[in-house]
Amino acid sequence: MNENDKINFDFVKEIKEPGVYQLLFPKKEVGLAVMVLFEKIKNKSLPDGKFVEKDLHNAFAQISKPNERYPKEIYSEHIKDLQEYFLDYNQETQKYYFKDYAHRFYAYAKETLKGNFSPTRIEKICSLLTASLKQRESLEDLKFWLNSEFKKYEPDLREQVDFLDRQIIESVNKLKNNTANSDKKFIDLLREVESNLDKAQEQSRELAAAYSETKVIRSILEKREDTDSEADDLIADVHFFIKYLNERLDSIDGKLDRIQPKIRHLFSILNRPQFNSKIEKFLHFLLDKSTVTSKKDTLLPKVVENPILHIDTPNFTIVERERELFPSKPKKRVSYKSNEVKIEENTQSILKVLTQQDLIRKWEQHIIAEIELRGSIDLSETFFKIMEETDDGQIAVSAIYSSIQQARKSKSFDFKMNKTKQTNSKIEHISLWKMNIQKI
Repeated sequence: MNENDKINFDFVKEIKEPGVYQLLFPKKEVGLAVMVLFEKIKNKSLPDGKFVEKDLHNAFAQISKPNERYPKEIYSEHIKDLQEYFLDYNQETQKYYFKDYAHRFYAYAKETLKGNFSPTRIEKICSLLTASLKQRESLEDLKFWLNSEFKKYEPDLREQVDFLDRQIIESVNKLKNNTANSDKKFIDLLREVESNLDKAQEQSRELAAAYSETKVIRSILEKREDTDSEADDLIADVHFFIKYLNERLDSIDGKLDRIQPKIRHLFSILNRPQFNSKIEKFLHFLLDKSTVTSKKDTLLPKVVENPILHIDTPNFTIVERERELFPSKPKKRVSYKSNEVKIEENTQSILKVLTQQDLIRKWEQHIIAEIELRGSIDLSETFFKIMEETDDGQIAVSAIYSSIQQARKSKSFDFKMNKTKQTNSKIEHISLWKMNIQKI
């Protein structure tokens, strides 16, 4: 099929069509009735996964408000709506069963609320995706992997990060909503929240380890040279998604780093009155149980060890040493030799850096001069030209990057880029998107 013949699917337009949204996301009472039936199927109350209209009516009745009855016509209308995406009906057996959309609707809702954390499963998924990607040799196989296999597991990979984030939010909200409790109960709650946050931090580390395989996936995709514009767009989506996962994990770590010191501070504030009270009781105990002897010495209670307040001064025999008779031995002076080899290495290293910086500055000036003279410059072509002349990737990258930064900050230049690959036969294993700067 020609790409021009493909039908462009406008999701927002489709879901805005009359009645579509309500059919995909039914009213609360209708959705709850669906969940009731699914639970009955799981509990073997409906062993074959099929049910009659009476079962549907019973489910609606179960979630209805107490002492409130609905006419049969309303139930029938609900059932009719559900048949669009949720229910199918067998005329011969006169039984209903759930469509695939209903199964996914139920499973995702339950999984989200249950919060089943499993970094081991994520690690297996990532390893499976990596192994599968390594076997995709042709371009069509690569596109299939990008379109079908990776996207199939995206929700699973994202779900675990969502679970951790939700766990932290719930813990903090729990703390906020119970501030009116007594200090004793609040401290117990604080301990529970602290434990949950420590657990979340450990789970975040486990999840980061499980996601480490995505770096291998990104590396494999970056090395593919047989791609076209469609594959490049799909690869960019994968890179974006992997970056999204890493940023979410960094965000979770940041939240925990901000919240946990506040939790410890709350502990210190709440424990201070209790600590002061214990000290006061101990002082009263000492005053009540201590005794004073005839010599006016204070004896503390037997359970408290009496401190030694006075120690007799010991007698020492002091022998003076005559410095002139017993002079100290002179210390040997240590002389340090210069390491000429290291000095030369460091000098050459500094000179190399200074030479690099000088070349980068000259190429930047050359690029700006070309734009001023000719009105535009092909940055991709200039990159390969720098590589040919200097054979130094650092110089080429720095000069191009600095020029792009100047163009973006300047109102006189316009930077443009498209995803057309640019290569050079003399420079292997490097390809760039087409970039240029034009004078406005």
